[in-house]
Amino acid sequence: MSTNIVYIGKDPKTEKRLSDICESLDYTFRIFPTVDITPSFPKENCIVLVDGDISSIIETTHLESWKDNSVFRVLLCNRAEIINILENKDLQGFYDDILLKVDDLSLLKKKLRLYQTASQHKCWAEKKLTCHELCKKNQTLTNHVVHLQGQLTQVGTNLKLQEQVIDKIHYISQLSRQINCLDLEKIAAVCINQIPSLISARFASLYTLDMEKGILHLLKHNHPYSIAHTIELKDNPHSPMAKAIEQRKLLLIQDFNEWSHSKGQNVTRKFFRNYRSNSCVIAPLLSGDKIPGVLNLADKIDDNYFDAKIDLLPVQLLCDIIGSAMSNIELYEEVQERARTDSMTRLLNHRSFYAAMKKEVNRARRYGNILSLIMIDLDKLKEINDNLGHQAGDAALMHVTKKIYSCLRETDIAARYGGDEFAIILPNTSLADAMIVAKRLSYEVSHDYIEFGDATLNTTVSVGVGQYQQGRTVEEFMNETDGALFEAKSAGKNRIRVGGEEAANDPN
Repeated sequence: MSTNIVYIGKDPKTEKRLSDICESLDYTFRIFPTVDITPSFPKENCIVLVDGDISSIIETTHLESWKDNSVFRVLLCNRAEIINILENKDLQGFYDDILLKVDDLSLLKKKLRLYQTASQHKCWAEKKLTCHELCKKNQTLTNHVVHLQGQLTQVGTNLKLQEQVIDKIHYISQLSRQINCLDLEKIAAVCINQIPSLISARFASLYTLDMEKGILHLLKHNHPYSIAHTIELKDNPHSPMAKAIEQRKLLLIQDFNEWSHSKGQNVTRKFFRNYRSNSCVIAPLLSGDKIPGVLNLADKIDDNYFDAKIDLLPVQLLCDIIGSAMSNIELYEEVQERARTDSMTRLLNHRSFYAAMKKEVNRARRYGNILSLIMIDLDKLKEINDNLGHQAGDAALMHVTKKIYSCLRETDIAARYGGDEFAIILPNTSLADAMIVAKRLSYEVSHDYIEFGDATLNTTVSVGVGQYQQGRTVEEFMNETDGALFEAKSAGKNRIRVGGEEAANDPN
C-alpha cells in the first residue's frame, strides 16, 4: 500500500525538502498551494502537512474528510510561530502533531517514517492507540520548551543565570532530536555520553525498570569502576533510586551524608570511594503512569554541588523526553510482537512460524545441521466446543500451550499453526531426541486434567514427528511431518507417528 504525502502551502524550500525525502522513501508527493481540495485529493493512507503560513485561513469544514484513522494531520511551523499556534484554541486538538521546520532532513525523514508505520500497522487499532495519541507524545518537547521559555522571562533578576539556562535549552534542543527515536542503544548513548556535560556531571548511569518485578537493570554507564548491574528495590527500600521512584519526581542531593541523616536512615554507598563529591541527581524517567527507567548523574566536575536553580529544570525536561521515547519503544516492540504472535497463546502465528521454518531449513542446508519438527493436534476440540462451549475449548488450547512451554528449550521455536494445531521446530535435534520431547508432551497433556466449571476435561494430542533430509524443500519437510500427524489421528488419536512410519501405539 503506497503512502501519500500532501503538502498544503507555498514555501519553496519546504516543498523541495519534502519532495527529496518522499523520492528517497518512494512515497507519493503532491502539492496543493491553497485549500482548494480537488477530487484527486487522496482519502486514505495519507499524511497531510499544512504550512503554518496559511493555517489561519483554513476552515475545519474543509478538512472533515481527514478524520479517517489513516489520515495524519500535521501542522508545519517556524520556531517564531510556535507560541501563537499553541495558544490558538481553534487549532488545539485538530492537528495530530506540530512539526518544526528544521534543516535536519534526517529528522524530518524519521518523522514521516514514524507516521507511515503507525498508519499502516493494524495492531494500533487493536490496542486503541490512535495516531493522535502517538503523535501527542512527540509534542511533549514543544510544550516543555514553551513552558521553560515562559519561566525564563520571569527570572529577570540574574542575567548570568538566564544566559546559562538559555544555553542549556539550545543544547537540549539538539539532544532531543537524537533522543526522539526508536533505538534504545542510541538513547542510552546520549544519556551517558552527552547529558552529563549539560550540568557538568562526571559520571552517569542509566537503568531500566521492570515495574512488575521491582528490579532495576543497568543499561549503560561511564563509571571507571564497577557498579551494581541489578538492583532489587525491595532489598534497597531507602536508596535514593527507590525514593525517587516511590515519589515519582527528580531527586537532587547536594550532600549525600546530610540527606541520609535528614531521612533518619543509614544508606550504604557501596561505591562511595569512586566519587569526589557527595552531590548527585536521581531522575526517574516518567511516561504517564509508567517509569521506564532511572538516570543517575553524579560528581560535579568542579567538586561543588548541583544547583537546583541551574541544573534541575534542564535535566527534568530531558528526562520527560527520554521517558516518552523509551515508552514509545516499548509500545512499538509490543506492536511488533503482537504482529508475530497468536493473540491467545502468545506463540508464533502461522506466518511467523513459516518464516522461522524457512530460516532453519536454510541453515540446515548450509551447515549440514540436523533439524527436527513436531506437529501437534488437539484431539476432539470440536466436541469440547459443542458440548461445553468455546470457553472450554480455549481452556483446552491453553492447557496444551502451557505443556508446550514446559517442554521447550531456549533454542526451540513453538507456534500455533492453526485453530487446533501446534508446531515445534527443534534445531540441532536428532529424531530420537525429538521423539523424547513428543512423548513427554503427550504424557503431560493427557495426565494433567483441566477443571472447567463443574466439568473435568481429559485432553489428548496426536503428534507427528519428522526430521529434515538434505535436498528437500520446506514444503516437502512440513508435508511429510503433517502426513505423520494425519496417520496419528487416523489411528485413533492420542498417538505419535514418525515421518509416515508407525511409532508405538502407546506414547507412554
